[in-house]
Amino acid sequence: MWAAEPQAPVGRTLTGVLVGPRVAVFDTARDSCEQIDIPDEQARAFRDYKGTIHLVASHSVMRQNLGATLESVKHTCQVTFRSPHDPDPAHFNDYSWLDAFYTLDGRKVVALAHMEYHGWEHRMCSTSQDTSACWYNVDTFFLSEDGGYHFTSPKAPENFVLGLPYKYEVNRGPEGYSVDTNIIKVGEWYFAMTTDWPWPPTCNPNQVPNTCLVQFGGAPIRTTNILDPSSWRGWDGKDFDVVFVDPYRGPVAHPEEHIFKPVPYMYYVNGVYYHEAAHRFVAVLFDPWNDAYGPPGFYLSTSTDMVNWSKPTMVIAQSQLLAKEPKGNWTYGYFSLVDPNSKDPNYGTITDNPYVYYVRSDANHGPYVRVLFRQRIKLSWK
Repeated sequence: MWAAEPQAPVGRTLTGVLVGPRVAVFDTARDSCEQIDIPDEQARAFRDYKGTIHLVASHSVMRQNLGATLESVKHTCQVTFRSPHDPDPAHFNDYSWLDAFYTLDGRKVVALAHMEYHGWEHRMCSTSQDTSACWYNVDTFFLSEDGGYHFTSPKAPENFVLGLPYKYEVNRGPEGYSVDTNIIKVGEWYFAMTTDWPWPPTCNPNQVPNTCLVQFGGAPIRTTNILDPSSWRGWDGKDFDVVFVDPYRGPVAHPEEHIFKPVPYMYYVNGVYYHEAAHRFVAVLFDPWNDAYGPPGFYLSTSTDMVNWSKPTMVIAQSQLLAKEPKGNWTYGYFSLVDPNSKDPNYGTITDNPYVYYVRSDANHGPYVRVLFRQRIKLSWK
């Protein structure tokens, strides 16, 4: 049963503490196969039909870390997928980050990709100075049938999973949807969380007539058929009834009906997991830019239904992370959980002792000097 109206979250409070030393899993100074080979998304993991673990934290040219255990994975230079940089925005096939995986049998692996159309690189924009005004973001479908070693995608429109019911507009971005979490399965449903940017770019969420057509935030999506890209449905405030439509297939009569309604606290969600012992969904949140949750840093939130979320609790502030670093100009991002004790081949379930993965970037030598770290986190329930 899904709540028809927002309710106070039911359940216990979750806190987390980082414990033990951190380990450099992927260091660009040591492991990169080319300059663009950097950790540029949250770390995700799945186990293939041979028992090999695939740990992915890649760029639009996808490479993986492979091994028998999470602790023993090694970076490989084999390219799993290379973005084709298609100049037509209607093809949803420019730069793609495969960042949400789910394997059904260890051999067939579904991936949702965050696709960025870079209009400035295709001479679509009147200026190259403000690249954020030229973005167009859509999520697309990929499939591997060899255990996750190679991924392909159908041509548009069959590759479309979700996006805004509006076409790309020159110098009017950024706009669109982005699935920035993993995929988890609870009962018959597959879930993920999608986020967006407010749009149009000059809108005000509380000001008429300049109100936003797209309200900033995040919301859950779900499906019962992960092999059908068109089957995902978004939250409309009462149920999962939002159908995502491809605006390039024809006029959209009522675009407002195809836009999800944000749920509380999910504006900077990096990952969602299911804690089986506590019977709770757990969200990983990281906000380095403002005090939406409190001091900028790494937070946790919980839910019983993926819709009503608890007030986030801070694990560690960004200032505390900085205090532990050597002298430099560091930034952080891409926080996620992967539990070596999970029995799920997709690592969608967690216990009280998962690993937290995150990326540290050297802002003095960006964007190509980065390290993907792994560290234990101790979760406690009150």
